[in-house]
Amino acid sequence: MSGKKDATRQAVEVAFGVLVHYQRLVENRELSAEEAKDRAKEAIKGLRYSSREYFWINDTHPRMIMHPTAPRLNGTDLSDFADPNGTLLFKEFVSVTNVSGSGFIGYMWPKPGEQAPVEKLSYVKSFKPWGWIVGSGIYLDDVQKEILNLRNLAIAGGVFFALLTMALAWWIGSSLTKRLERVIDGLKDVAQGKGDVDLRKRIAITSIDEIGALSTEFNALMESISDLTTFRKVIEEDDVMEDVYSRLYDVFTDDLKLKSPVIFEVDDIHKRMKPVYPLTLNEDDQSCNQEILDNCNLCKAKRTGHGISSYDFPKICKQFIDHGNAHHVCIPMTIGGSTIGVVQFNFNGDEDIESSQHVADQIDKASQYIKEALPVIESKRLTATLRESALCDPLTGLHNRRFLQESATNICSGALRRNKTIGLLMCDLDYFKQVNDTHGHDAGDLILVETSKILKKSVRDSDLIFRFGGEEFFIMLVDVEPGEALSVAEKMCKTFEDHQFTLDTGERITKTISIGVSEFPGDDESLWKGLKYADVALYQAKDTGRNKAMRFTREMWKDDQY
Repeated sequence: MSGKKDATRQAVEVAFGVLVHYQRLVENRELSAEEAKDRAKEAIKGLRYSSREYFWINDTHPRMIMHPTAPRLNGTDLSDFADPNGTLLFKEFVSVTNVSGSGFIGYMWPKPGEQAPVEKLSYVKSFKPWGWIVGSGIYLDDVQKEILNLRNLAIAGGVFFALLTMALAWWIGSSLTKRLERVIDGLKDVAQGKGDVDLRKRIAITSIDEIGALSTEFNALMESISDLTTFRKVIEEDDVMEDVYSRLYDVFTDDLKLKSPVIFEVDDIHKRMKPVYPLTLNEDDQSCNQEILDNCNLCKAKRTGHGISSYDFPKICKQFIDHGNAHHVCIPMTIGGSTIGVVQFNFNGDEDIESSQHVADQIDKASQYIKEALPVIESKRLTATLRESALCDPLTGLHNRRFLQESATNICSGALRRNKTIGLLMCDLDYFKQVNDTHGHDAGDLILVETSKILKKSVRDSDLIFRFGGEEFFIMLVDVEPGEALSVAEKMCKTFEDHQFTLDTGERITKTISIGVSEFPGDDESLWKGLKYADVALYQAKDTGRNKAMRFTREMWKDDQY
């Protein structure tokens, strides 16, 4: 059950990432708030995992924003909505997210297409910028059925292999026992999936009869399984997706002798696709109209989810650019009913019947490698998405404290090697609590988002900005001269003093900022102590009137206080 709960939590985190993405488009003024919300609802509405599990969205009223299987609830006030046990589930969703931000809730709910409620366990998470709660769940009777099915499958598999072994043993005993024993032993190892099976095992071919042919096929099977297993283990240990794609490309070109393959990756949220290996294509290498890169649904293999071959039907894809008598085969990379990429193989079209059959055989082998790679690719893509979310502040899009913890050593080592200074600026908006108390938390969030944009414009692209929590921000000015950081901080204070923040109500307010400044390694060879020095200078700036930048001095440090 813990595995199912973890899978449900991860699935909700992915849907949550969709909301974060569209909120950033709003912040960057690429979409209006309403357009972003509509697109986010549509994107999440179509998401499915484990064949039929879905996501819904309600707000904190609570009112249903989007339910893919019960659209009648959309827009409905669910404050008094209770299950047969009397659980006010939507109020529970709001309660648990107000306290913890996310959590699991158990209740009764009917399955899609059914009327009778059954036990369900759902994970919900609050997306504060929009006041939404996104959730998904598992039906407990389905979990029990899966356990029972696995048990029955194991019993049936054991009976099947036992009967198969008995039948083969009878045949071997009545005719060719000794020569077939080695083949049967090898097949049993593979079929039973023994952990200690030796994939290097081969059978010596001592005859050219049917047993010799069987031994040859067995050796070929073991060779293929060994290659696929080794390939899977290698790519599982690769750090980045580019390495996985590179290894796939090498298998296609070096081992299978398939020329000019192109691996495309699909971005379903933006309906785009891009070549990920090789990364750049010459004009002569481009075999598809460029429109498919901006609208991935124009790609027939992506849209249909099955392989496309011009050998089977000439001009099968209207987007293929026919350079003379060329052929192409496109294989979709599909997992969980969703196409995450497409592999295209191109041929000059002058193959005879024999070589065409050889091409088909190699394409079949390529498909096996693609199938082996798919779970790894999907896992690494999800891991990358979750890692990116874990290292960014969801409200402002800035780096968070965890990113600083993971990258601080490399940043500081680089500065020391270059004999350069890093300016450390600890920033805090003055009287920020008054904004929340007077105008509400939505206005406070708006101020924080706009503050992050002002800070970005005030420093270079090479500098790093972190949101430390609340209204506190930390900036690392990389490779500056001693004393330069204080000048930058003073300019920031002036920028905030002159800036007017416009609230959703149209009201304009001003906010000032206080900044504490220290330098690494000038003040201390420990970054974390330098950060503390900047924090001490910040509180000195606040204690002496706010709306100012103050450089840390040794007189500010009181050992008995810190």
